[in-house]
Amino acid sequence: MKKYVYLLFSLLLFVEISYSQIKLSSVKVDDWVKKNFTGQGVVVGNIKVKGYPLSTLSFTSTGNVLKLQKGLILSSGNSYNIAGYNNSHNQSSTFGDVMKPEADQDLAGIIKGKLYDICSIEFDFVPLDNSIQFNYQFGSDEYPEYVDSPYNDVFAFIISDDSTSENIALIPGTQVPVSINTVNFKTNSEHFIDNNLYKQVTIKRQEPLKSAFKGTLTGRVLRGIGSIFTVSRPAAGDQVVIQPDAELMKKLDPNLYRNLRYDGITNKLIAQAYVTPYKKYRLKIILADVADNIYDSGVFIEDRSLMSKKDVQQPGFTEYPDLSNVIDPNLILQGKKLEEILPEAYKKEWSKTAIQAQAVSKTAKDPFSVEKRAEPAEIPVSQKTASKIMPPAVATQVNVNSKSAWIELSTIVILFDFDQSEVKESEMIKLREAVEIFKKQQQYFTLNISGHTDIKGSLDYNYNLSARRNKAVIDAVNNLMEEKIRITAVSKSYTQPVADNGTDDGRQANRRVELVFVKKN
Repeated sequence: MKKYVYLLFSLLLFVEISYSQIKLSSVKVDDWVKKNFTGQGVVVGNIKVKGYPLSTLSFTSTGNVLKLQKGLILSSGNSYNIAGYNNSHNQSSTFGDVMKPEADQDLAGIIKGKLYDICSIEFDFVPLDNSIQFNYQFGSDEYPEYVDSPYNDVFAFIISDDSTSENIALIPGTQVPVSINTVNFKTNSEHFIDNNLYKQVTIKRQEPLKSAFKGTLTGRVLRGIGSIFTVSRPAAGDQVVIQPDAELMKKLDPNLYRNLRYDGITNKLIAQAYVTPYKKYRLKIILADVADNIYDSGVFIEDRSLMSKKDVQQPGFTEYPDLSNVIDPNLILQGKKLEEILPEAYKKEWSKTAIQAQAVSKTAKDPFSVEKRAEPAEIPVSQKTASKIMPPAVATQVNVNSKSAWIELSTIVILFDFDQSEVKESEMIKLREAVEIFKKQQQYFTLNISGHTDIKGSLDYNYNLSARRNKAVIDAVNNLMEEKIRITAVSKSYTQPVADNGTDDGRQANRRVELVFVKKN
């Protein structure tokens, strides 16, 4: 009987693997940005694409090969080469000549070294809320041999306005850019998926490639055939690894190595930034080979993931009115300022919001500017216990019975057990005290919450977990209020830790929901 069960299991596994694959197809990139990239709350325009057609393709992933089911890939080589059995440790293709490096001002500020096979998409966008984000994965055949080497292929997501510019392709909760040297099998490994089938042997790097494309009519016709540009040949002194290593294969996901040729890829990550609602920005997505033009890398961008949301966790957050049904954001894309197109009835309210934002910016960063996300604060030794980790109190002056008084409303932190979303009785004590104060002051404040998790598990799972924690707190608050009130909730997953996820105390502190009291206009 056990034999038949084993055979059935093997057959089901074979069927699952057979249906798992990455499909690639040509795409008009500007159409993809306008029709497929944007999800909600973002208007885009003025799209510019750089690179060869075969470096940018659309993809679909079935059977959970990738963490993204559908989207666009930008590659430093022929993107058609990324799909298929990982039968080589050094997948390489190029569109340029090693003797003719390329240049990009933004990448030059991020990494030193010659650049090749640059591929980029950039466009203007107008967010309708104060936070924007999108999802991605980064993979490369520079893994694992060239970790901690100069061959650190680079990619960046650069947001800019009239005065600032910032790369937001960062490791969650840090200011460290995602790259081969910063996310791999030994550094930030919780964000890395190994797909290397080959033994770690000392090999001699192959010679850089010279372009076979001369720009002739014949060459342009041949360019339509994906494989024509792939020139993959080891130098005479290379030690070529031919067969996969059986022990390594036992540790890897067969769905992945049977369908993806990169030797390593990140988990699903989020690029996020705080912005000013109804202001024009430019986003540049760019990738390039570094130091030479071999061993391809690529970044996968998820469909419908570019969106803007209201995020009250922004430092110095100031409430702002919803203008989505009042103005046409396309006029801002065309160069108009918000003040020029805002109806008279809304100018006073928006002006009040701007004044409040300026007041906050005297003691903190301008909350309506592109800014770096803060590093997690170092927790003092006296506050190592998770239950003692609390954000500072927020004091504000309100009018109580026609008298002026100072009311202290602290941000409340509700902690959770590992992988749980039920509010514990010890945390209910804090909630009851907070709600009693809020009942007396709700005419002056709104209540916003954000759910957070530790680093254990996938990004999507933790998004769902933080959403469940938010719901549990909302239900508890509404029960204590004895009426249903409007509470804005944001799920953060593990992207904004307050403590070190490498320790038990740190992970406990990160399993939380934060309740923030925001003063009404």
